[in-house]
Amino acid sequence: MLYRNFAIATLIAAPLIVLAIQNFLPQPGGAPRSEEAAPHPDAPPPVPVPVAPPVVTPGAPAMPEPAPSFGQPMADAGAPMLAPGQGLPAAPVASSDGGNPYTSAEAAPPGSPNAEK
Repeated sequence: MLYRNFAIATLIAAPLIVLAIQNFLPQPGGAPRSEEAAPHPDAPPPVPVPVAPPVVTPGAPAMPEPAPSFGQPMADAGAPMLAPGQGLPAAPVASSDGGNPYTSAEAAPPGSPNAEK
């Protein structure tokens, strides 16, 4: 019930607060009047801004072969990015005692579940 009353009060008070604040904020100015837009006769002339020369950038490098069309699979889509022998270590060999890759419990790193027997 308390939340419902708070929601109702917020919905009623929010527009009133916005209207009250808009009365105190300065209004944005419209287009300048013709009197203000004309420069004063005793004002110094505006300084011309130097124009920078155009920047010439080299074009994009040409593609060696045309890109495959969308919707077609890439040529090596199913191949793994790295395979053993190409920067990855060899996979541990599974043993017959339930998948322990280590030859004995002493060879396993300390604290690993394979070290506990």
